[in-house]
This record gives sequence, C-alpha cells and structure tokens, in this order.
Amino acid sequence: MDVAALARDGWPCPTSTEMARVDADAIERLGLPGRVLMETAGRAVAEVLRRRFPDSRRPLVVCGPGNNGGDGLVVARVLHEWDARCVPLVLASSPGGRQSAEARANHELLLESGIEVLGRDEKDAATLLGRCDLIVDALFGVGLTRPLEGGTAELIRALGAADLPVVAVDLPSGMSGDSGRALGVALRADLVITLGLPKLGLVVQPPGAPVEVVDIGLPAASIARAGIRQWLVTRALARRLLPARPPGGHKGTFGHVLVVGGSAGKTGAVALASEGALRSGAGLVTAALPAALAAGGELRVEAMSIALESGPGSARQVLEALRERDALVIGPGLGPDAGLVREILAGCACPAVVDADGLNALGGDPAGIRPDAGRVLTPHPGEAARLLGCRTPEVQADRPAAARALAARSGAVAVLKGSRTLIAAPDGALWVNPTGGPGLATGGTGDVLAGCIGGLLAQGCAPLDAARLGVWLHGVAGDLGPDAGGLAAEVAARLPLARRALLGAEEDADVPGRILALPGT
Repeated sequence: MDVAALARDGWPCPTSTEMARVDADAIERLGLPGRVLMETAGRAVAEVLRRRFPDSRRPLVVCGPGNNGGDGLVVARVLHEWDARCVPLVLASSPGGRQSAEARANHELLLESGIEVLGRDEKDAATLLGRCDLIVDALFGVGLTRPLEGGTAELIRALGAADLPVVAVDLPSGMSGDSGRALGVALRADLVITLGLPKLGLVVQPPGAPVEVVDIGLPAASIARAGIRQWLVTRALARRLLPARPPGGHKGTFGHVLVVGGSAGKTGAVALASEGALRSGAGLVTAALPAALAAGGELRVEAMSIALESGPGSARQVLEALRERDALVIGPGLGPDAGLVREILAGCACPAVVDADGLNALGGDPAGIRPDAGRVLTPHPGEAARLLGCRTPEVQADRPAAARALAARSGAVAVLKGSRTLIAAPDGALWVNPTGGPGLATGGTGDVLAGCIGGLLAQGCAPLDAARLGVWLHGVAGDLGPDAGGLAAEVAARLPLARRALLGAEEDADVPGRILALPGT
C-alpha cells in the first residue's frame, strides 16, 4: 500500500461493502492468501499493543467466529511468542461452525501453543476479567449489520463495565462500520486499531478514542478497484489544493470577494464573513449590506462596502457589482428574502458560497441556483433539513446520505457542517474533514467558514477544492485556539497560522484535536 499516494489524494474510507470488495480482490483476483492477510493483521495489532501496553502480562482476547476473531487469535499467539511473560487468556467460539478456514487454522495453532482458550459460555465473564489486565476486543469487525442481542450483548456489557483498558481490533464491537452508530449495544474502546484503511463509521462518528490505522499489505490495485466513494481530507491533500502565492502578486492577483448580507442586529455576520475571506488570502473584499447599516462601523477597516437600496433595486446593485468581482458569499445575517437570493444567484456568473439566511431563503428547493457557475452550499444540520424537507434528527441519523442528497438535488458542492464536517460533490463523492473541535462551538464561526471558502474561490480554487481546503483550514484555526471561550473573530485571525502550519514541516504541522493517527492527516 502506497501511504504517500493515499495521503496525497485523501485516505479512502470504505463502507463495509467496499472493504469486502478490497479483501476479495486481493485474495481472489491477485492471489494474496487470506491466511497471510490474517497473520499480517494480527501481527500488526500485536505490535501496537506491545508498544502501547508494554507491561501487560495477562490480556483477555475476546474472539468472534469471523475473520475479526481470527485476527484476535493471531494476536494472542504472537504476543506470547514475542514475550513468554505475556500469557493471554482467550475467549473464543468452539472450532468449526461459522469459523472461516483461516480462523479455524489459527484456532488450532493457538491450542498447540498451550495458551488457555475458553468457550464463551464456559466461564463467568466477571471471573475472567478479574484475572486480566487488558481487554482486546476481536468479536466483530466491519461485517456486522444487525443489532446485537442476547448473550453477546450481555458479554459486551460485562466487558464495558470492567475497570480495564479496552483495545478494539478494526472496530469496537457493535459499532456500524458505515455510520459509526451502535447496533443495539457497542463496546466502549480506549484505543481502536483499524486494519488497512480507516472505515467510514470511524471517521464520520468518531468513537471517542484514538484510532490507529495499521498497514496490513493491502494491494493498491485492490483499493483502486473497490470503487470507494469516501475519503478523509489529509494534510497532503490540503497542501496540494492550496493556491499559489507568486512573489510578484498584488491585491488584484488574489481575487475580489463580494459578501452580501446583513440585517438589523446581524451586521456582525457580514463582518465575520468578510474577515474570513481576507484571512484566507483574498486580495480584496467588499461587503454589500443595507444602506441603513453600511455606516455601522462593524466591518474591518480593510473591507470596502456598498450601501444597498431597499426593494428590487438591491439585486440589480449586487449583480452590477459582481461584474468586477471574482466570487460571491451570500447569506450571512441577510434575512429570509427568497426573491433577492434567487435573483442574485440566477444572474451571478462567478462562483458563489450560499450560507445561513441565503440557504433559508431557498426553502425546500435548492435547485435552480445556477450550479454551472460553481456553487457551494454550507448548511448546518437544521438548514440541511429544511432544504431536504425532513427533520434534523433524520439528517443526523445518516449524515453522508444527507450531504449527498443535498449535493445531488442542488447540483452544488454541499458542506454539511458539524463534528466531522462532510463535503459532498454532485456525483456522490464524499470527503470527511478530520480537523475542528469544540473550539468552533461558538456563534459566528460558520460565517468565517463561508468567507474563507469564498476567499479561496476568488483565488482561483474550483468549488470542490475551495470547500475541502477551506473546511480543513477553518478546523485547524479552531484547533489552534482554546476549546472553550474563544471567539469567531479569533478563529478568523488564526487562518493565516493554519496556512503556515499546512506549509510547514510535518512535525510542526500537527494540531490539537487530531483523532486519527494517519500519516499526512
């Protein structure tokens, strides 16, 4: 697996179906033995355990009947091989039955090694846990699709109640590999060691624990042929998307953004979007807002302004101004004027970001906004629900589906904001952003993001590139500040620092809040 190439274009984040296609291609088409993949996976997990828990002498390895359980059997055997003082206790299904041939072979090898292997019904879980110092969860991997119940659910609850660190192999048992949500009951993990590629569920709905991805030798050709449609935005990808800053450039070189918004009590939204555009590197920014508010003094002194007349003439003013601008940001603090928004978007030939009240003005019909000119929609879950004609919990229940539906329906790039912001293209491709955390949980940061993306559009980035890069930079700017008590204007002020981190050396570019231990993220 070419780690550098994967980081350059974003890490593929397969669904369970796509991951099965990767494995099948490697085994059936390329002839890589499944037994080799299982041995490699188990050894890679054992290496992480030896590094992270060097003093563990009695790990409890809980194995299911499938290949995830087979990986766990290898882990137990290898840990003992490497250090005779480490004597795992293994809880596993009896050989045969639903076990794969590879898992059955590793079960027999483990029995030959003299390691104690107990059937899942032979001992009371609490008694076993009292003899151990670590739990290795190898019950279920990405193949689980149904809610857990009965004895298996009780076992997971007992493991979760133990006062022991829990390490999950590939996924915490009970977690959906596609959505990250619990299937009935899911085991809480302190560390997740995922195999080969980060699974979509782990990146969309983080498990609250560090996730370390280990290379198990998956062929790059098998990954390419699996038709994976989700990627994690990596630092390498963001760096590649960053627009150039030629030494001879001037303010006209780096584009001119027009920000349209503002209403009584909401001029701050325009100010924040304008600052986001300036801090992202745009050469010039003009804010267009109602005449009664234009002299309010809330804009940065670097931003110019246009006083909009009231009534139908305001749309004509904006379209006239856009003839000499490179990008539009419409909506921050605007108020729900559907006619104004649709008229401006229909007549705007330059790329545009539609945010906040600009989205609300579209009601439940995001179509017809001239996507051929390049449009980026930046809804939070509530705004996305209004655009899709559903309820916010429905959006949150399947965020990838919601982002894709919005992009497909509008023909625009859709940025679904929230924890792990999603960027969806109209063709169904999806990117998950790993940056950003509680430091962004304050009013106005969405306005900053809209301005940042608009500034990148003005500098020549394509809409999809501006969205992926803008969300990444915005998240880093949030992570570089406090996790509470920060202001949106301070996030905007840190955008140049985020850009510097992106261009800096790898060891200097790490930011707080990173969950996935992936090269290049």
